[in-house]
Amino acid sequence: MMNATYIISIARKLGCSIFLLPEDITEVNQNMILTLTASIMYWFLKHPLEERTVGNSDSESGSQLETTSNSTLDDSASDSSAEEKGSM
Repeated sequence: MMNATYIISIARKLGCSIFLLPEDITEVNQNMILTLTASIMYWFLKHPLEERTVGNSDSESGSQLETTSNSTLDDSASDSSAEEKGSM
């Protein structure tokens, strides 16, 4: 019950619209849990990466941003290598 209350309080702090009670989670009311999940996903898609990492400490944010930039570099490197192979 405490974990159910915790997830609802965190979702509220994020600014998600909450339509369920902790009892809905503990009783596994699938429709209400789906509504909670959809609300969190909507918030996630609505906010850019910079706003989402504000709550993290500097060390966590730095490593997360490094991971993002590394994956972007990897993607661009694989795109350029694919273009080179295609032109041969």
